[in-house]
Amino acid sequence: MRLFFLLCCIGIFLGACDDEYYNDGGVLDSDVGVFNGTTMGYLESQPAMFDTLTTLIKLNGLEAEVNRAGSTFFAPQNYSIYNFLILRYPDAQNRPKRLEDIPASEMAEIAAGIRNYIIPDKQIRREDLSTVYTFSSTLGGRKARFNLVKEDYLGNVNMGAASVVFSINMSASGMPERYQSAKVIRADVKTTDGWVHVLVSDTHIFGFN
Repeated sequence: MRLFFLLCCIGIFLGACDDEYYNDGGVLDSDVGVFNGTTMGYLESQPAMFDTLTTLIKLNGLEAEVNRAGSTFFAPQNYSIYNFLILRYPDAQNRPKRLEDIPASEMAEIAAGIRNYIIPDKQIRREDLSTVYTFSSTLGGRKARFNLVKEDYLGNVNMGAASVVFSINMSASGMPERYQSAKVIRADVKTTDGWVHVLVSDTHIFGFN
């Protein structure tokens, strides 16, 4: 992880990072998984997808929140965070070289962003969802909703597999609701704390930016 920003600074505009970094974390199993450990332990067991995320969780002291019993974590992948940082620091010369070098004000925003991927004290499972919205709130206090969206298949509209979609309301208090969404590419990973859903990385930017 300590090399993450160095690699980004060297290769972002030159295309020097290897192709594996830019993919969506590989082809993931679609079946329900069981991980014999905490939610944080599961994330740490998948460094290719989550080592940037786990480093930020630790830097912000959010391990207990991520491991909160009976909760659900919608996990953003490394590439989603990478794109967030590129948007935040478009000038490579001004980009922090390490995650530890991110200014405190920016790190506080990242911590708030991580909390919005946690659904406290509620276990969201694919089998309990439908095409009708289910609503809850994130640990960060934003309104969240979940539903199933059917994919098209061989030109047939809504005849393919149904994917879980996680959305949060990004509007300021008192303003009309404006939901930003991210598709789940692996649902229902059971940990000793609750449930984890892995979010798509190539179309989702950390913080729902």
